[in-house]
Amino acid sequence: MSVPFPAPGTTILVVDDERVTRRVAYRILSEEGYRVFEAASAEEAMSVLGMAHHYVHLVILDVVMPVVDGVELGQRILDQWPSLRLLYMSAHPAQVLAEHGLGNLAVHFLAKPFTRDELLGRVQRALERRHLPRSAPDQLGVRDHR
Repeated sequence: MSVPFPAPGTTILVVDDERVTRRVAYRILSEEGYRVFEAASAEEAMSVLGMAHHYVHLVILDVVMPVVDGVELGQRILDQWPSLRLLYMSAHPAQVLAEHGLGNLAVHFLAKPFTRDELLGRVQRALERRHLPRSAPDQLGVRDHR
């Protein structure tokens, strides 16, 4: 799979409570030329975005995390910074994702474990989509923003 090289300065925040997943994503993305921030929790992610939201183009969110899950965090992010793009990821089956409020897998989604090509392809698609108006209807509180 051929993925176009990212635009200079394209920045991604990877939010996952599993260090190994964050590090794998960091390595793959940074090797492709993306600037990458990491966060292990919703609190840490909001702190990073509070300081650097002007530079972040995409937030990759693990759906199932302790305290605040990725769907709730995604909603908080979009409430505060509606132009940010989101990519959800999980290793859990659809039933668990639905329990966390992500029953509509039409959102940008990446299944874990992922390959290099799968990650880069999903990131590219998430970065290329155009935004819908903020008031666009969404089925589960998760905006697709394609």
